[in-house]
Amino acid sequence: MKLVIYKKNYGLLVAMTFFIGSAQAQLSQNLTIGNPKAMALGNAITADSSGIDAVHYNPAALTKLKGRQVAVKFVTGLLDIRSEFKAPENYGDSFFGLSDDPVANRSGRTTTPAMYFPGLGGARDVPVIFAPLAGISISPPGSKFTFANNVYAPQALGFSRDDNDPGRYQGKQVVMQRITYLSPSVAYQVNDDLSVGLSIGFSHQALSLNEDFRAPGVLTGFTGAAQDALCTIEGNPFEVLLNICGGDLGPFTDVANIKLDLQQSLSPTWNIGFLWEPVDWFALGAVYQSEAKMKLKGDYNISYSDDWQGFWQGLDSSLIGAIFSSITPDGVFDNERGKVSLDLTYPAHFSTGIKLKPTPKWQINFDVKWTDYAAWNEFEIKFDRELDILAIASLLSPDNATSRSLILDRGYKSVWSWALGVQYQFNDRLSLRAGYEPRPSAIPGNKADILVPIGDATLYGLGAGYQWDKDTVIDFGFNYLVSKQNIPAGSSCSINCSRIDGLVYNPYADLDVKSTVKAYVFALTYRTTF
Repeated sequence: MKLVIYKKNYGLLVAMTFFIGSAQAQLSQNLTIGNPKAMALGNAITADSSGIDAVHYNPAALTKLKGRQVAVKFVTGLLDIRSEFKAPENYGDSFFGLSDDPVANRSGRTTTPAMYFPGLGGARDVPVIFAPLAGISISPPGSKFTFANNVYAPQALGFSRDDNDPGRYQGKQVVMQRITYLSPSVAYQVNDDLSVGLSIGFSHQALSLNEDFRAPGVLTGFTGAAQDALCTIEGNPFEVLLNICGGDLGPFTDVANIKLDLQQSLSPTWNIGFLWEPVDWFALGAVYQSEAKMKLKGDYNISYSDDWQGFWQGLDSSLIGAIFSSITPDGVFDNERGKVSLDLTYPAHFSTGIKLKPTPKWQINFDVKWTDYAAWNEFEIKFDRELDILAIASLLSPDNATSRSLILDRGYKSVWSWALGVQYQFNDRLSLRAGYEPRPSAIPGNKADILVPIGDATLYGLGAGYQWDKDTVIDFGFNYLVSKQNIPAGSSCSINCSRIDGLVYNPYADLDVKSTVKAYVFALTYRTTF
């Protein structure tokens, strides 16, 4: 019985960590930079000019910016997340006949955005996501050098579910955010055909998670069935020997709520690229974006339910509970809190592409990309002190835990993808654009979940560019991204396994789970000389 509950606590910590791997995945890759031209071309932009955002996409393209230029960017968006939980035939067999799951055959939806505000209280729900960003470039007259600095968001993903949303057991509020606030960059035009560039990015990385916790499974099913059998008997003399009636602890009991707030204020990366344009109708470009190894630091707070506390207080009042009280909770604490750190690698990324102009009016861009998500093979969480739950976890899984840390295998895979963009020069001032980008998931199917419910995704782009005058360009871009998941019961032990060792972490054990994510992103850029 005690072993069951400690595995639940261990599951709380594992849930925190699994969030890290799935939060970015392919969802936010280039989605929140907010460059209208790149968005419209499906992010097939490596061999093309992307304005001051070339700091990110390919620093070599900064040589396209002459004189002194400034860009102001406005980005907004909507994330629509839906989830469905269906009980298959014979649901409850794994829980000794208990099937009164309040989540079963329900669905949830959220469109509420959340953002992280450093120094202002961390993660907060916001009525709408709206971000004004800016950049500047300078190329002295007659110089082959271009210097630039840009503020942008390589990663900005956040949402909040209602208190009664059935998806709250894998994220009531989730925010993963990376803001590059300083990016000194330089590009050099080697000759008329070739340019090279380098940018250094200084970023703030934040992670926040608020999640309710439950642990349906064989062991909690047995506990719930035993309570149903024994706790309805008034004056049951068996309680003197073993009292399990102090609080409900069945498979569908809300056990706790966990809050995690982690950040790192300075996380540097570098981007290096080249752009080769031997003729007017062809260009080849490539960029490598470095990884960033980080140690996020912050706070955690686990708040236990009345049922949790009552169960342990009742158990400790019995003979068997008293014998094992030195290694089990006593239920007198309603929360545990402290300091925590997490080793995390922001993955490296490589992209190469071509630009073709078969006619003066038509342009085709094609990119091939690789992201090193295999860097998320494991994560390590370190705590500021020895915890009883970690001592138990180290006994259950000595390869993955010590008394002060958790080392968790994730097994993600690096992925290749491609993107296609088309531009039509309507006249001397107006350019029309469209793009398409399929995004394969880096998460194996047996690790799928709904913490950030992203499987294979598809991105569509539309937009236009308008030359207002000889010094001013206005660009508009729109992205629509859609991803759907179908996770049959028992197929992923990150969400719906019910095997005896599957309490870490399967809050929807034996349920068929489906999810759909739709993202709508709009961006407008105004760029001019000064």
